[in-house]
Amino acid sequence: MLAADKAAQFAVVADELDRSIEDNCQACRQSLQQSESGAPRDPRRSRFLLRLVVSRVSHLFVGDKAVMPRSLIEGLDRYLNKAIGSIMYEELNAEANQLLYNLNVDDDRQMWDGIRKVPQWRRFVDTVFIRILFRFENFAKGKKTFMSILAMTMEEQSRFAFGDDQFYLVFEALFADLWNQMQHEETRIEWDFLFGDGTVKRLEVILRSGLVYWLKRKENVVLASGRLAAAKTPEAKKKPELPPIVKSSP
Repeated sequence: MLAADKAAQFAVVADELDRSIEDNCQACRQSLQQSESGAPRDPRRSRFLLRLVVSRVSHLFVGDKAVMPRSLIEGLDRYLNKAIGSIMYEELNAEANQLLYNLNVDDDRQMWDGIRKVPQWRRFVDTVFIRILFRFENFAKGKKTFMSILAMTMEEQSRFAFGDDQFYLVFEALFADLWNQMQHEETRIEWDFLFGDGTVKRLEVILRSGLVYWLKRKENVVLASGRLAAAKTPEAKKKPELPPIVKSSP
């Protein structure tokens, strides 16, 4: 990409950030008014950051196709405290509290649809997951830490053995969306702008390690779709012409 083109795209991102800051200020003022007017909050909920993270993996422990116990939730909470530290955890938890209060939905799908519609919410959530993902930059070490915390927690609470298969299922559920977002040039430019030049390349290396089986399945689906599409073309449907019969002379 030409330098002038890249500079222009950075300028667009900067303008978007300015607008997002103003939108965020307006949202904060609105939330403050709602708080002062006595808008109800659920007193049972206090781990709002965990709510965001768990919404990505809830299908693994909810419903007929559940493959893990609910102690996965506690394991992830312990890991978050370890990965980002208690001070940062509390700061992100407060922001997540405001976001979820503004969204005011319980359904995970509705929550993510709402997040993607508001740029500053999307950026906040992306920041959370990218911050966690960078804990796997030394992938072997990051994986070992993640697995040790979750394995210990789930063994204590559910007598469940958390192994390699479970790790990759959880990793895919948490971070596959970042891979999908990263396929868009606008997102790649935005992340390099927000988190530093070279961020996307670093994330790609981590994701290729953690999503190795997911990417292989994805590639197989694409190949199978390509073969199916090729089989449906008019050329493929034509019957092969038989070679002419040559009569032998008596």
